[in-house]
This record gives sequence, C-alpha cells and structure tokens, in this order.
Amino acid sequence: MEPLPESVHPGWPLPCVPPDWEHTPAAVQAYGHTLQDELTQLRARVEALEARLTQHATTSHRPPSSDWPSKKPRQRPATTSRKAGGKPGHPGQRQALVPPTTVHALRPERCPCGNTTCALPRPDHTPQVLELPPVARAVTHWVLPHGWCPDWGRWSQAQVPTEHATGYGPRFSAVRSALAGAYGNGRRIVQTFGASVFQVPISLGALQKVLDRVAQAIAPHYTAIATQVRHAVVHSMDETPWCRTHPLQWLWVMVSAAAALYRMHPHRSTAAFAVLIDDWAGILVSAGDGVDRHWGQARHTCLAPLIRTVRSLAERQNAARAACGAWAWAE
Repeated sequence: MEPLPESVHPGWPLPCVPPDWEHTPAAVQAYGHTLQDELTQLRARVEALEARLTQHATTSHRPPSSDWPSKKPRQRPATTSRKAGGKPGHPGQRQALVPPTTVHALRPERCPCGNTTCALPRPDHTPQVLELPPVARAVTHWVLPHGWCPDWGRWSQAQVPTEHATGYGPRFSAVRSALAGAYGNGRRIVQTFGASVFQVPISLGALQKVLDRVAQAIAPHYTAIATQVRHAVVHSMDETPWCRTHPLQWLWVMVSAAAALYRMHPHRSTAAFAVLIDDWAGILVSAGDGVDRHWGQARHTCLAPLIRTVRSLAERQNAARAACGAWAWAE
C-alpha cells in the first residue's frame, strides 16, 4: 500500500488544495472527514501499542524483576581518559581483622642466602582465614514416663515443659522464618535448605506452623512499628498486587522517615486504605491515581510516576512527543 501524498498547504490535512475540496460534494466531504478521524485514532492506537511494547521498569509501573535480561537498559559508561579503580589518595578498603579463635605463630624457615637462623623475629603481617564451624544440632530428648496413681486409680504421664512443647527451639524457628520472610524464599527452598545444611528434614505443614508461631511472637513488635509510623507527619504510600496460591491479595505499604509498615489486604479499596492508616492525618505523598486520590488532608504528588512517564515519552516513535519527553527529562 503506497503512502498518501503530503498536503500541499501547511496545516491543511488533505492532499488536495482547498478550492478543490470546496467543490467536492458534501457526502464525499463527510466521508473524508470520517476517514481522517479514523486514521488519527488508528495512528494514536498504534503509537500507544508500540510504546507498550518498549516499556520496561524505568518507563512504567512494572517492577524491575519483570524485565527480561536481554531487554534491560544498559548503562553506557561515559567516555573518559581516567583509569579505572581507586584514585591516588583514595583510602583503600581492606578486610578488617576479626578477633581470632586460633592463633598460629610462624618463623622464617630459610633465608634466600641459605641461613636457617634468623635473629630478632617480630610480627610483620597477619593474614587471616575465615571459616564457619560445622553446624551441630542440639537435640534434646524428653523422656516421659508414666506411672500408676493408686489414689485416682489411673495411669499418669509426665508432660513436656510448655516452652519446649512445639518441638523446635527459638533459634531454629528464627532462622527458618528469616529465610522465608526477610529473604523472600519459598517454603520448599527453606525446607531443602534445612535438610541440606542443618540435616533436619521437616514437612511443609510443620514448617508453616513454625512460621505461624514466629508471626504470632513478633506481633507486638509489628504493633509498635505501626504506632511509630502513624505518629509521623509525612508518609509515602503505595499498593501493589501480590499473587499467591489463594485469591489475589494486595500488599500495602506506609513509609515514614524512620520505618515502613506493610499490610496484606484482599482488596484495593478505600476500606483497605482506612485500615492501613487508622487514625493518621498528615501529609500524604502518593501518585494520586488510586484510592488515595480522595484524601481530604494535605497531599504531595510523588515524582517517581511523573519521571517514568517522561522517560516513556522520550522513547516514543513520534518525534514531537519524544522531543517533549527529552525536554522534560532534561529539565
């Protein structure tokens, strides 16, 4: 299909001169206007689809993990004649000496001249070797005898102390919870790690019970963080979908200068927003495109979405939009 000829008059959208268009029948003019409107809409749609194809984490709301390694933008180093590495006068970063558990004092064995006796030995350099000790399990067996009670006429059995009734100690539970929670590993990875490193096999059901007990134990600390966060004057707030095996959840976050408060909620709604902030009323920093756009108190627009939009415009195929985005990004 050959492209349409360009207009002969600047600002005139049609490939004919205005006098010819004036003598065109009204029905043909109406049809021409319809085609022109459809062409404008299709061009805008194609441009929007092409922009979506070239989107990545720096030009959209998508997380960096969604970018393919081959499509991640590479940071090109600026051309410079300066050599790589530390510059003259820059203090070096060396491995600090850790307090030793074992010390081996050595003496020079032989001088290059062949002499094997050296006088006035003094420490000159102290290399260190770091190693982890073998992981040793601390396993306690509670022997529970039972005996006959002549007064009740029944057997009575000893009971495990309450603090040991779960079968897993606090350090064991804390390590499993840190791997699953703070470091974001799946349950099966935590299960495999425990069997490989600690030589302690555990079922997924028992592992989940360990995590639930730790979550219950740290609940007072979560409440303390929530109280501290809700006393701050300025907050940044956002939400993101959180896909799990159960129905879709939403991960909400409320961030102050001192701490961050996270909360899972099944909905992205005004009710979920109210549960997160509770009775807080301060300056809200957000994009303003979600449920927080109806915030009645002071609000500051977050610049991150605007920066992503500007970078996306700078990468458009349309020259005018690309120039506008490049200008805004430079500003």
